Amino acid sequence: MENYTLYANSIEYSVKMKSSEKLFGLLMGIRSPSRYHHCIRVSSYAGIIGGAMGMSRKQVRCLEIAGLIHDIGFSAINDNILEKRTTLTPDEYAYIQLHPIIGMKILDCYGFPQDIMKAVVEHHEAFDGSGYPLGLKREQIGIYGKILFLSEYFDTITTDTPYKNASSIDEAIQSVKQLSNKKFDPELVDTLLNSEEISHFYMHKESICKNYPVPGSNLDSIITF
Repeated sequence: MENYTLYANSIEYSVKMKSSEKLFGLLMGIRSPSRYHHCIRVSSYAGIIGGAMGMSRKQVRCLEIAGLIHDIGFSAINDNILEKRTTLTPDEYAYIQLHPIIGMKILDCYGFPQDIMKAVVEHHEAFDGSGYPLGLKREQIGIYGKILFLSEYFDTITTDTPYKNASSIDEAIQSVKQLSNKKFDPELVDTLLNSEEISHFYMHKESICKNYPVPGSNLDSIITF
């Protein structure tokens, strides 16, 4: 575990030594289209929830950007761990749990706004305090982090992986309901469940992901603060 922590702490230096390529030069999309598409979907779900809550367009855009890059910390984690088909060792699982902190370090090196960095480091924090990496709960978690956590969960359970079949949208809704006021802020759960846009995006998510700009393309029109 000590080696993993030292590696995480070295991210800031290694990133500073890179060229000034825009963010997607680091994004996991280059290594894994499936992870890249996951980030697109999380960004979209998060933006829909934020809009339904009455956030300003600037706030929604900030939330969408945070969703798009929430897993950038994985770019510093070995694929042998990320793609492992057998059970992770305790040290490997602890290493995986560092990815929000690693992501925040990467974004800090690129001068990203504090709101976005806070969202990235909090996107696995749970309403009841059972999340990671900081064990925050309730009002300790920022609204962007809460929305990303819910959005990521919803996308994860409705997407096929090598380890499981996707849940139907009805099954996903029931699962989210059961976790309301436990893992997820109940106000956000109500917003998600009452949003027709969520269902619309779910029905068209494959085509939307295929038409999204690919990593390495011109991002000036995508990432603006």
